[in-house]
Amino acid sequence: MLTMITITDKTQFDDVGENKIIHGDINNIEFEQSSITFNGSNNIIVIENGVKMKNCMLKINGENTLFYLSESKHWYYLDITGNNNTSIYFGKNCFLNGRLVAVTSERQNIFIGNDGLFSYGITLRTADPHLVFDCETKQRINHSASVLLGDHVWLGQGAMLLKGTQIGSGSIIGAAAVCAGKKVPSNASYAGNPAKLIKQGVFFTNKCVHQWTEEMTAENEIDNSDKWIYSHDKNTVSLASVDEAIKRCKSAEEKLEYLQNGLPKGKNRFYIEPKKTKKGLFSR
Repeated sequence: MLTMITITDKTQFDDVGENKIIHGDINNIEFEQSSITFNGSNNIIVIENGVKMKNCMLKINGENTLFYLSESKHWYYLDITGNNNTSIYFGKNCFLNGRLVAVTSERQNIFIGNDGLFSYGITLRTADPHLVFDCETKQRINHSASVLLGDHVWLGQGAMLLKGTQIGSGSIIGAAAVCAGKKVPSNASYAGNPAKLIKQGVFFTNKCVHQWTEEMTAENEIDNSDKWIYSHDKNTVSLASVDEAIKRCKSAEEKLEYLQNGLPKGKNRFYIEPKKTKKGLFSR
């Protein structure tokens, strides 16, 4: 029988039954109007030093699930649910402008790299979750799949990322876009429902124009930096390989070991190459 434990204060971090909350200096963690619920055992939540949580709801149902909140100079606003034997990972310094909703199901994962930029109303799901079958073959046609984001990804207001979505480092998903099973190359802009390529070969910065003067706009017409332009190098791996490594782990402890010590490093680690288009006889 599953035992449910809910905590609402960081002083309770060490009182979670057969689960673990691994955390940094308790005095250097903010936990405002937030709650954590375990409905199961052998689960782990990592809250790194300096993490700031506000209006967060973290819920785990089942066993061997891992949540990992990396250190950040920004606040976390989360409503995340991890079902049996899944993981949700946030890289360093992700900016959330409002509450992000994420749900993992059927042994699938959500992985988010460093320096993500997320507007409000974002939803990520790895399952539909009800089953859909082909009328003739009687075969299931809507299998669950992980959602995987590289570094420095921008999700616009109301974006929805559904099962099987992969987004390469440096890319943009427009407001209200819906991505399902898409593999978005690096430095690309996608928008719409279903999301489609708007432009390849773009990059974005973290500057915000809301209160800019005319002079500030004029000063930023050109950005000569290559900081957010990604390419393939010796450190590049597929996001799918990261997902596969997590899935090979038999316990939350093994997942934690991989995420702390096994992730690739380097700027271009999650670069996704654009698809090469063949020019036809009459193409211009």
